[in-house]
Amino acid sequence: MNNSLFSNSIWAIAGSFISKGINFASIAFIAKILGPEMFGEYNVIQLTVGLFGTVSGLGLGLAATKLIAEWRERDIEKVGRIIGTLYTLSFIISLIVAISFFTTSKLVAIELLNNEKLTILLQITSVIVIFDAINGVQNGVLTGFESFKEIAIVSTFVGVISAPLLVAGAYYYGLVGLAVMLLLTRLLNVIVNRIYLEKKFKERKIHVRAKISKLELKNILDISIPAFLSSIATSPVNWISTSIFVNQPGGYKDIGTYNAGNQLRTLVLFLPDSAGKITIPKLANEFGDKNLKKFKKTVSVTFLLNLVLSVLPAMVLYIFGGFFQQFMGLKFNLSDDLIAIVLLTGVLIAVTNAIGYIFICSNLIWYDFLLRVFWGLALILIIVFYGKGNGAVGYGLSILFASVVHMVMQLVILMFNFKLFYNDKK
Repeated sequence: MNNSLFSNSIWAIAGSFISKGINFASIAFIAKILGPEMFGEYNVIQLTVGLFGTVSGLGLGLAATKLIAEWRERDIEKVGRIIGTLYTLSFIISLIVAISFFTTSKLVAIELLNNEKLTILLQITSVIVIFDAINGVQNGVLTGFESFKEIAIVSTFVGVISAPLLVAGAYYYGLVGLAVMLLLTRLLNVIVNRIYLEKKFKERKIHVRAKISKLELKNILDISIPAFLSSIATSPVNWISTSIFVNQPGGYKDIGTYNAGNQLRTLVLFLPDSAGKITIPKLANEFGDKNLKKFKKTVSVTFLLNLVLSVLPAMVLYIFGGFFQQFMGLKFNLSDDLIAIVLLTGVLIAVTNAIGYIFICSNLIWYDFLLRVFWGLALILIIVFYGKGNGAVGYGLSILFASVVHMVMQLVILMFNFKLFYNDKK
């Protein structure tokens, strides 16, 4: 492992540790302030924003990472055209989606979520999809340049500013205040990212024009479309399974309880996610250079890192999970079983993500899409026939079982269809 990879690892881990640590603490306080039912409503709002955000994002962030990593040392003019096209596509698509989100908010709240009071909250947060789409491209570009120091600084700065604003919004104005603060903090993220990107463009003498380049559009869509479809196979499934679950007595309360416990899963995943941010551009660069030996080595290291870096924190969090249960209090009543379920799910997701990097970076991203479709169908069926009637634990087990199905199918594909690791092609 060279000095560059080591340095990138330190910055990515440091940035992820600080930002996710701050986010974990703020969400825990927000949950205590809101209580299980309102926190469940907040989770449903976030899932709905995520659903529309997936459409507006169109997989452009991943396309940015892969294409910038491949071309940054070979063709600066091409990089400028790629970034300009990504910016323009991102803004146009997200604006259309945001307008659609706003106009359908009342219908979604009443007919699908069975909760009319969510209408105003969905309308406020509809603008977030524009900022999230732009931020996704910005982060993708920074990751493609392997600018992990800048990413760490931005995420830390935004996290430090955002946390007290979100907690204050929830404390003084409930869900409406929280929604407004979510909107403001997303805007802040876009502004700070823009500042660092402009510095990067100046350093590398990259000229970016906000226009769609026909030369680069096909390359972008070849990556973004399957990446988008993979996301579509995930985000809507999460939303559908949740909407099915909340349409029953006590559904919002149980979702709030599950998601309170599920915050521990974010701690399990922060180190593996950091490894992914580092290795995706590295894998893409090695695959683009046809350096199969290095590619295979990086894949192996990533898989082992994700496994080890998820199992160790999961064990520690389970041992000390009682402190988190006491902090959340009797209102949430987090059981030991629920804590164990969310931690184990975190480990499985870390492993499936590591395997997914192989498909993404070797132009086999369609496998990832098909697997996520299979996972989604499995999750919905399990929720309907088992999870719906078994409270927060039932919901957690449904996600765990679906994750097991996903991982098994990934391994089957690697064993029988993915020849890259069994042939010494050059």
